[in-house]
Amino acid sequence: MLGPGFVTAALVLGPGSITACSKAGAVYGYSFLWVILLSGVFMLYYTQMAARIGCINDKSLLSLIGENYGKVWPILVGLSVSISCAGFQTGNNIGIGISMNALFGGSMSLWAFLFTLIALLFIWTSRNFYDMLEKVMMLMVLVMITAFVGNLFFIRPDIIDLGKGFLPSYPKDINLMIAIASTSFSVAGAAGQSYMVQAKKWKMNDLKKGLRDAATGIIFLCSLSAIIIITSAAVLAPKRITVNSAIDMAMQLEPLLGFFAKWLFLIGLFAASFSSFLANSVLSGMFLADALGLGKTINDKWVKIFSSILLVVCSGIAALFNTNPVQLLIMAQATTCFGYPLVIVMLFILSNNKKVIKEHKNKLATNIISGIAVLWILYLSYHQFISIIN
Repeated sequence: MLGPGFVTAALVLGPGSITACSKAGAVYGYSFLWVILLSGVFMLYYTQMAARIGCINDKSLLSLIGENYGKVWPILVGLSVSISCAGFQTGNNIGIGISMNALFGGSMSLWAFLFTLIALLFIWTSRNFYDMLEKVMMLMVLVMITAFVGNLFFIRPDIIDLGKGFLPSYPKDINLMIAIASTSFSVAGAAGQSYMVQAKKWKMNDLKKGLRDAATGIIFLCSLSAIIIITSAAVLAPKRITVNSAIDMAMQLEPLLGFFAKWLFLIGLFAASFSSFLANSVLSGMFLADALGLGKTINDKWVKIFSSILLVVCSGIAALFNTNPVQLLIMAQATTCFGYPLVIVMLFILSNNKKVIKEHKNKLATNIISGIAVLWILYLSYHQFISIIN
């Protein structure tokens, strides 16, 4: 009864999410919790929109866009998703590198290269890649839950300050806010849900199941992100640890595990990195291949080819940088919002198209919330552009 929603959650909750949330909690306390809440609401609505599109139609998301609005739009949307995935994938390479380096030594580049080879092996040897992907993602999710949720029972957060954190306020670090928002509300991940439910072979009769699955996955995603901020604020902020390494982040688990905190956190960070590492590259490959009319399912040859190219290129990009990996992770996550505006607008339009969505088109309340989400993405993209040119 579950699967695609957790694949999307594991795809989105990568090392960049964990790093940005840990940094936010350690430096700014609970003040970024409202970003998680707002992004979670938007992510929930758009993931369910994509799930409806996927369950109701046999044709893919990009095929529907091409049929209804012209052949150029699927190409632009496919490229937009691929650009967003490239930012995520660079962060995933860095996350794997810093977690494995802290656990076993060796350079970040070496570990990124090694796990690129492992991911390629998964992609090219699996007969039913979706089934394998779903099992791996569920396992990684369980590891992350074990690593982060258990610690919540051993800390004593300031309840009043925690509650205030859910009240919107102007962020002191706009780039950090963009990084948190773009990972918690991943428009590319939401759009990919339409492909995941089709890979699961869910149809119209499975629509309620698909919507429930999407909601469960997104609630997990945002709850875990909020828990990371809360534990960082309660444990790291009082010690004035600003999070410049994976070991700094690992200290937030000390109330639960003491000396072993480092090991469990790094295993959790690796689980988040590898799950996103694998699923994100496939998502990019599906959108790019579908945009060019070369395939649309996880098992198609050109999907695997494009996924492999993204894996190799982003691994090379990550290896070229020798700056602070934590700061690089945050920058990589923030750049993902550039491809979002076109994708979110197309999802919004399709979800109101009776020809595509039939009687399941958006209701008024959904359109209001979804419209605010469009403005939110435009706001994030604008500020990210301004920060880069300045």
